[in-house]
Amino acid sequence: MPHHTKFSHNWLNRTDTEGRNVNTWLKQGDSISTFKCTLCKTCDLDCSNQGWAAIVQHMKTKLHLENMPSLKNNSIISIESLKQPTSSTDGVISIPQLKLGNTKRPITFDFQEQVTKAEAVWALTVAQRGYSFNSRDEIGDVFRHMFPDSKIAQEFSMQSRKTSYVLSHGLGSYFHQELVKCLKRSVKFVLCFDEQTNNQDRHATAAILKTAIIDSLKADGLELNQLLMLGRDSPFINLSLENMIDNEMKKIGSGLLKLGGCHLHVAHNGFKAVLWEPLHEYFLVYLPVNQKVQVQNNDRYERIKETLTSYVIKIRLQFVLFLCENIFDRFLTLFQQEAPLIHVLHSELSSLYRLVLLQFLKTDYAGDKVGGCLLDLDFKLNEKQLNNKHIRIGNENKLANVKKIYHTTAEYLKKNLPLKNSFLSDVQILHPSYRSVEYSDEIVRIARAVPGLLSEREIDYSRDEWLIYSLDNNIDEKWYIKEKKKDCSGTELIIYHRIDYYWNKVLNITTANGFAKYPTLSKLIKNILIIPHGNADVERGFSINENLVPENRSKLSCLSINGLRSTYDGVKFIGNGSSHKVPINREIIKSIKMSYSLYKKDIQSKKKVSENSEKENIERQQAVEMCKQALQEEDELLLKQKTLQSELHEATSIIADASARLQLAIKQKDNLEIHRSTILIDGGNTKSKAVNEQLSKVTENLIQIQRKRKNNFGQQQQKRQKTLTEESIILN
Repeated sequence: MPHHTKFSHNWLNRTDTEGRNVNTWLKQGDSISTFKCTLCKTCDLDCSNQGWAAIVQHMKTKLHLENMPSLKNNSIISIESLKQPTSSTDGVISIPQLKLGNTKRPITFDFQEQVTKAEAVWALTVAQRGYSFNSRDEIGDVFRHMFPDSKIAQEFSMQSRKTSYVLSHGLGSYFHQELVKCLKRSVKFVLCFDEQTNNQDRHATAAILKTAIIDSLKADGLELNQLLMLGRDSPFINLSLENMIDNEMKKIGSGLLKLGGCHLHVAHNGFKAVLWEPLHEYFLVYLPVNQKVQVQNNDRYERIKETLTSYVIKIRLQFVLFLCENIFDRFLTLFQQEAPLIHVLHSELSSLYRLVLLQFLKTDYAGDKVGGCLLDLDFKLNEKQLNNKHIRIGNENKLANVKKIYHTTAEYLKKNLPLKNSFLSDVQILHPSYRSVEYSDEIVRIARAVPGLLSEREIDYSRDEWLIYSLDNNIDEKWYIKEKKKDCSGTELIIYHRIDYYWNKVLNITTANGFAKYPTLSKLIKNILIIPHGNADVERGFSINENLVPENRSKLSCLSINGLRSTYDGVKFIGNGSSHKVPINREIIKSIKMSYSLYKKDIQSKKKVSENSEKENIERQQAVEMCKQALQEEDELLLKQKTLQSELHEATSIIADASARLQLAIKQKDNLEIHRSTILIDGGNTKSKAVNEQLSKVTENLIQIQRKRKNNFGQQQQKRQKTLTEESIILN
């Protein structure tokens, strides 16, 4: 028969297998026959049958054993005695004592490290606030004047140059490496990117971007197969880049998850709001006053002026404002958030498109349609159109051809919205309202859709774990419902927690043995929630960059800019946007202390590169001069060679002509002619021999000069390659 053992508080006085008091992690559960392990963050574990043995069994679980070392580093306050105060035989009252065991002491810094800590906080502030380096040159004097009794203020020193190298070679590098460490611990990550055009208004090619991305990942020791997807906007160049990266990944047995470009851009492009007043002020007020010459007798300006002074254009812009406020604002505002929203993207895009259709279509035709069914509608069917009286155009508008405007917007959205994307449709089940066994097929499809994440066995496990999750009674409504309230009309409004808050709670549930209850779902869902719902985060980065690097800071080096941005992001994510909330640890102190030596080494390296480059330029110029001289000598020899060849030809012709005359004279027995011909032949042979000797020397000299020129060119190429290799090693 099973026992009905109750949790005993006497157990709290016992020790574990390593001699530590179990009261550092053991406590009674919500019922009298259960216990909890605060170290493993378990739910209620049953001890009604086994009693203390159930706790011993939990101590031996893998999760508990892995968590035990953390007790050595954490501050633990335990009650040594839970008895009431008693009097001893000698009259001394014994009272319960607080015992501080195995504590992780707060970081203690010596005086110089405290000064460095203060300098670190100031450097973090400079990066987070976008302060210029030069404007802070006297900040040490300011602090000493403000805090004359502070020894730290007396030693504080952060001039512009020091601030610069602390950020570029210290803090910036530290936060960058922390990000890389985090990515290396992750199974997958998403790379979101966008680019600003250069001064020539040109974008980099897809091939250049591909090389830059792959080289960056290699430089940080990140594996290409960790890349889950590219978050991008919609230009064709980015589509080409996505295909190139995908092809590279397929070579190593992986691939990208492809969900198209930024869907916020689709909404933006489907409807572009233009406000009346800015256009009116610019074209009708500013230009006539400030650019009189340019607008005089300008046909284009006159057409714009005529349009803006027309009553019709104002009505059209009022209609634009109506569309913005009533259809697009909510969607665009929602997806500007940084919270994970991939699970609601499909439904919100569906609602957006349906809302556009309902402005000009009958409700019974489009009102109940969702997802891909909306794309199957023929919104141009005459019998499904609202009559002009019922088309929504705003209370103040009287606009003709409004149906054509709606049709144009609907046509663009229909062409570009991913409402038939099964993956986006399936990931809706991550919302708590879809917690049901009927969606087990969807979780399998999601698992199969993510390239290279789960094995076939893990995919099967994902279905099993989803079924368990669907029936789990430990999931609290408070995990997903943040607040319930009523509006002015009495309608109940539910405010949900962020989806990652909810799943963090769910995925931390453990079994009775202390193991994670949903290990496969954890692996899958964590990688789903990193999928971006748009490119808003990246585009916000442009605004941050412009704040950190305005026009008056154009001389900042790339290292300084990257250091500023890495530090800014570090403050944002680690310090919640406040520099003083960033925990200053010994690694940060070390990075700042080393920053000067790294900066000095970098300066020396760049100086060496510059010297090498200058030396190479001198050698190149010398080589060019030598080449010019060799070419000049070569030209002279070629000319001489040509002249000698001409002379040789003449001598050969003389010999040939004299030989013919000699043969004829012999036949005619003309001794005088025989004598003359013989003299000509001897003279031709002598001339030919002399010319051949000169021609041989000239040809030999030509070969030597050409070989020398070729060798010099090869040496220059080798030197150039060696210099580039050395520069790469030095700069990296």
